[in-house]
Amino acid sequence: MAMRLMGEQFVTGETIAEALANARKLEEKGFRYSYDMLGEAALTAADAQAYMVSYQQAIHAIGKASNGRGIYEGPGISIKLSALHPRYSRAQYGSGDG
Repeated sequence: MAMRLMGEQFVTGETIAEALANARKLEEKGFRYSYDMLGEAALTAADAQAYMVSYQQAIHAIGKASNGRGIYEGPGISIKLSALHPRYSRAQYGSGDG
């Protein structure tokens, strides 16, 4: 229960659309948000491609929701490089290089 309450402070939605909608009222009061996709780490090329598509969709949604506020006043996104390429240790496993 305590972890859930703490998590709600930082996790505003399960999808980017839900998170943007939930943040709207606080943004009107001057709060700023930087969105993050939780739990991503690409282990395969297919994972990396799926995360790339998800990031592209999120960036588009955030840009649309910013309503021309610009990069300092509008919402942002945190992009993890580990989501865009399979991890080196996993990619090298069994290849004789690692």
